[in-house]
Amino acid sequence: MNARLIECLAAIYLVLFLPGCGRLIDWGTNTFYQGETLEEHSKEAWRFVRWGAVYDQLETRAIFDAIWLSDDVRTSYAHLFMARQGKSVEHHTAFLRRQLEENNHFITFYVLSLYKIPLGDPESAWSIFLDVDGQQVLPLEIKAVDLPQEFQTFFGKRFTRFKDGYLVKFDARDVEEHPFITKDTKIIALNFKTIDKQLVLSWQFDEDGRVMDQPMTGGVPKFIFPKK
Repeated sequence: MNARLIECLAAIYLVLFLPGCGRLIDWGTNTFYQGETLEEHSKEAWRFVRWGAVYDQLETRAIFDAIWLSDDVRTSYAHLFMARQGKSVEHHTAFLRRQLEENNHFITFYVLSLYKIPLGDPESAWSIFLDVDGQQVLPLEIKAVDLPQEFQTFFGKRFTRFKDGYLVKFDARDVEEHPFITKDTKIIALNFKTIDKQLVLSWQFDEDGRVMDQPMTGGVPKFIFPKK
C-alpha cells in the first residue's frame, strides 16, 4: 500500500470516527505543509477597503467596492509583490520608492463593479468624482483593468468573478499645485452618482492624519462631512 493511499485512509478514518473536527484540522495542519502566510500586510490593506450597494426597492442597482492606494496600501502591495517575485532588498526598496512617488502625483483607487454596471464609458449610467473635505475633484482616468493578485487578496471575499476591476485616478494637486490631501484633511469620499441615486464611500482621518477604522453599516461606512 503506497504512502498516498495510507494518508487518504487515515483522513477518512479521522473524519468518520473523531468526535470533533478540531483534531482533524490539527492533524491536517501538522501533516501537510501549509506554506508561509503574509497576513499582516493584507490586514493593513483591508483597512482601506470600502463597499456599498444601491437598491431600488428589492432590485440591486449597483454594488461598488473600492480600495484607496494610500502609502500604507502601496507599501503592503510592494512587500507582497516583491516577496512573490523573490526579489532582493534593493529591488524592493526601488519598487517601493516608485510606488510612493505615484502618490505625489495622483490619488488612485481600484474599484470593483458588477460586470453589468460598466464604468468610465461616456454612456455609463454611473459617474465618479472625489470629494476632499467638500472640494470636488474629477477623475483623470477610469480604466478597466485586470486586478493584480495582491489586490485581489486585499479585497478578500469582496472580489468575485461577477465583478470587473477599474483603475480610477485623480490629480493629487490643484491648478496652483497645492495638494488636495494634506495633514489637515479630515475626510475623502469617493462618490458614485446617477441622475437619481448616489453612493458615497469614505476614508476618515484621525488627528494624527491616520486613516481610521470605519464600521460598515449595511455595507456603507458611517461618515460625517466636517462643518465649514
